[in-house]
Amino acid sequence: MKNARVFVPAVVLCLFLGVPPAFANPISGVLKIVAGVLRVPIGVLAGTFSGPPIIGTIAGAFNGTIQGISLVASGATELAFDGLALAKMAAPYLLPFLL
Repeated sequence: MKNARVFVPAVVLCLFLGVPPAFANPISGVLKIVAGVLRVPIGVLAGTFSGPPIIGTIAGAFNGTIQGISLVASGATELAFDGLALAKMAAPYLLPFLL
């Protein structure tokens, strides 16, 4: 019984400490998408100026494309989940007949 008095509050505390905060930040998603679009020309320029003329340009374009695709995908996913969070918060006020 003594162990239960210590164990149960410890488990409850551990469960609630790991919960991430619920907030929506659509600006971060939009900035990731814009950065992803700009990553390709920046990669081309960086590869051109830092490497051999043709190989550096091709490598910069390839690296910029890969980084750009990952940033755009990450930003789009973040925007989708932010929209879902906003919809969950607004649904009780906009659709009260569903409750």
